[in-house]
Amino acid sequence: MTRKPLFIAAAAVIGIAGAALTLSQPASAQGNLTQAMAAGKVGEQSDGYLGIAGSVSEAVRAEVEAINIKRRAAYTDLAQKRGVTVADMAAATGCQTLANRVKPGQVYRIGSGAWQTKGGAPIALPSYCANAN
Repeated sequence: MTRKPLFIAAAAVIGIAGAALTLSQPASAQGNLTQAMAAGKVGEQSDGYLGIAGSVSEAVRAEVEAINIKRRAAYTDLAQKRGVTVADMAAATGCQTLANRVKPGQVYRIGSGAWQTKGGAPIALPSYCANAN
């Protein structure tokens, strides 16, 4: 299966999700989530959603859930416009995020695999992520 046409739309969703992350949260919640990500307790997943990789406060858990709800809404909207599934749209965005937005030291997960910490090298993406860079 090829998801190439979705990568352009995925870039738009990444922008939407990033804007939602920064505009919808009070500064203290953004700080808590940023700290959890820096500590390796929250990370990006190949399915296009944030995941909890360690023990976090209820406030951080609520922020992750709120962001994922907004991401799903954006994926749903674009998927309907493009005639693809929400899962395909989310995965295409997940590929873009893993390839371009996860910074060294941050954690990420591919599929149901173990959480990994990004080093200096690019993340080895799943085969369906061809041309995600």
